Amino acid sequence: MEEFKTIEFHQTRDFGKKVNITFEFVKQNFKPLAKSILLIAGPAVLIGSIFLASFFSDLFSSVTRSQTNPQESLKYFSSLTFGVQMMLMYLFLILSYVITLATINGYIETYYQKKTNQIRVADVWEAARPLIWRFAGSLLLILILAVVLIVAIALLAGLFKMASTALMVLWIIAAIVGFIYLMIGMALLFFIQAHEGLGFFEAAGRSLQLIKGKWWSTFGIAFVLSLIGSTISYIFIIPYYAFMFITMIHGASDGTPEISDSMKTITYIFFTLYYMAQMLLQTLPQVGLVFQYFNLVEQKEAKGLMGDIESFGKQAPTTDRNETF
Repeated sequence: MEEFKTIEFHQTRDFGKKVNITFEFVKQNFKPLAKSILLIAGPAVLIGSIFLASFFSDLFSSVTRSQTNPQESLKYFSSLTFGVQMMLMYLFLILSYVITLATINGYIETYYQKKTNQIRVADVWEAARPLIWRFAGSLLLILILAVVLIVAIALLAGLFKMASTALMVLWIIAAIVGFIYLMIGMALLFFIQAHEGLGFFEAAGRSLQLIKGKWWSTFGIAFVLSLIGSTISYIFIIPYYAFMFITMIHGASDGTPEISDSMKTITYIFFTLYYMAQMLLQTLPQVGLVFQYFNLVEQKEAKGLMGDIESFGKQAPTTDRNETF
């Protein structure tokens, strides 16, 4: 049996080492972490995947029916049922994302404190429970600020257009670049909230301060690990799309556009597996960003080094007298 060795967070690491330590952490903690995600976030993920599967199943049915009856398809997309279905789907997808995010960060913080991978789901739940509400509030604020920013950009673009079309185009490009910069600049927001206990605006400012001058390395670690996770998750859905495409063509040629109940069942199974895999694979970019956080903290503040200096020379208290036990 391989001896357990605690992973050290307070270290400066280059890009390759951050990727390697991310996979090492996931490998070392795969069972307890996956178990925590499935038990804590699993119910919301399952419900979200069911609504997602239902949406795509109805969408494929409507597209197929539109070949023979376009009006019926249009009627479905403008119906109250479709609107409610979309609302519930997005609600549970966002909820499952927030709970998964809280579970991953709660697990990492528990590991950081306990220095072991023998972590119970109850311990993770204790750490994740307050984070769910904090992350949900932060995500809501991000969405509100994004809407306000988009409206402001659109209004200013309209004003610039009155002066010059070229000026409007330059403004939109600059706004998009600035928006992307802010999104990456706030990439450490959630872990800072979990680790340092800061509120939304303090954590956002702290994230921007840490990432200043290290934007590209932060973008790189998030992009590469997200790409790896997404690519792996597609394994569960690409066969489904291929199968559905063949089925729709066969059904159209036979004059039977309706998707059968068995096909709907297959849709639910594939989308449940896909979305479950996607939530589990969220671990990769989140863990990578955690190591980026500690990397930047060490580079700019040297907290780990300062802790070593403070503890240097300290010894456990001793006594000259003999004691009997």
